[in-house]
Order: sequence, then C-alpha cells, then structure tokens
Amino acid sequence: MDTETTIRLVAADIFVVSRGTGTPVFVLGGPWLGHYYLRQFLDELAKEHRVIAYDPRGSGRSSRLTENEINLQGHLDDLEGLRRGLSIDKMNLVGHSMGGLVSLLYAADHPREMGSLVLLHPGPPFDPQLRKELSRAFSSRFTPEDMATMQSLSSSALFRAADAKTHQEYFETLYSPFFADRATLSRLQFGFTSTTAQYAVKAEERLLPEILAQDPVAKLGRIQCPTLVVHAEHDLIPEAFARFLAGNIPGSEFVLLAGFGHFGYLEDPIRHVAPTMDFLRRVAK
Repeated sequence: MDTETTIRLVAADIFVVSRGTGTPVFVLGGPWLGHYYLRQFLDELAKEHRVIAYDPRGSGRSSRLTENEINLQGHLDDLEGLRRGLSIDKMNLVGHSMGGLVSLLYAADHPREMGSLVLLHPGPPFDPQLRKELSRAFSSRFTPEDMATMQSLSSSALFRAADAKTHQEYFETLYSPFFADRATLSRLQFGFTSTTAQYAVKAEERLLPEILAQDPVAKLGRIQCPTLVVHAEHDLIPEAFARFLAGNIPGSEFVLLAGFGHFGYLEDPIRHVAPTMDFLRRVAK
C-alpha cells in the first residue's frame, strides 16, 4: 500500500512516502536532495518490504527551516523522530551515498533501536588522501561542455532565485562524472522543489565537515546491528573506503557490485538491489 503524509516533528515537518508491505525499511539518500532520485531503488525494495522514504529537512516537500537548522544533528534527530512517530520498534536503515554516513552515525548512537544497516555506495571517505583520490577522479571526468553548463546555470538569475528546474539541471551536470555511460545520466531525475533548490548547494557543502567533526571512525565499533556495506565497481568513491568501513564495523558483510556505478539502480534496478534484498531477508527485524 502506498501512502504519502507529512509528520510533524519537534523542529520540522517531514514529508514521508511509504510503499509496499512487510518489515519496515527506512531509506535515506543524499540529505540535501530529497527522496525522489532513489525511486527506482525504492520500487524494487518495496516488492518485499514496507519502504519508508522521506524528504530530509530543507528538501523536497519538507520544512524549509533556516540554513543553520539544516545540519547533521537535525538530520539525526529527524531519523529518531520518524522512528518514534511511525511507531517503529527496530530501525532497518539503508543509506545511499552521504546518506550512508548519516545512517552509520545514527546506528552508532542508537544501538538498541537498530535492526539492520545497509551502507549503499557510502561516501565521501573520511581519510583525506582517499578524498583527494575521489576529487581527482571526479574532476577528470568533467568535459568542457559540463563546465560551461554549470557556469552558465550558476550565474543565472533563475539560479539565484532558487528556480527548481535550473538547480536540478545544475546538479544533474554536477553529478555527471559518476556516469561512465552518459546515456544513463538521462535517467537521473531529482524532482527538485523550490525548497530543495534554495538549500541544496550550501547543505551539501556543510554536511561533510559536520560528519567528520563527529569522529566517525571512533564510532564504527559501536555499531552492533547486522551491517552490509555495498560498493560499486565503477564508483568514483574509492573501494578502499567501503572495505575500511566493512573492516571496522563488527561482523559486517561486504559486497562488490560488478558492472555498476554510484547510481547503479538506474542501470539495472533488479540486479542492483539483489544483495540488499538478500541481506534484509536474512536479518531485518
């Protein structure tokens, strides 16, 4: 059963989408983007689970708030608020990209509330050298046309006015290095709203420093729930980071998805979701 609702938390109104039936599974992507860009992944996961996805504060159809309120602690508080608000006993949590980093911090701080954790193409890395490696690989993939497009969009009056379509075009170009096959890029649709457009750029820039300030490496050993770390063969995020996470989270499993990139669910949704589905069948509570 598919439902859409807005849940009023202490500091934000969060727009929530629920799909499917069965064991509840929360999905969090890049927290400045909203939930819409993951819809193909959500559709597949919902074939066996009750998938709960949402627009994090400052994105999609959730609260705009202020720039200072769109922060890491707010995202962590919202996850716990949604768990309580939806009367979920155990949190089965899937985090994609930087949403994976937020998810692992939540899991470390709420061990009793966790049922399972999936870190799906998590990143950027904590280690400075690995971040430099990612930055070099990312920059090398931009074409002159990409750079010209982003310059044109970001300097436009529509961009300054937080026009949703203009910001969406900017981010689609910004993330184009993650796609070896540019034909697949056309499937990446963010579904930006004016709220997303107003905050996305600054929210992305500030979140990683806030994550690193939490000393996330020290928290990995506090994650007690069954954990799966998934890395994609053609992801620009270094494989070494995913293996580092798997090696430092007690009892975790590691899967390397051959043939996929960072947005692999756009390439082959069924095959991409398979390891996550198998893992959740075994451990989700």
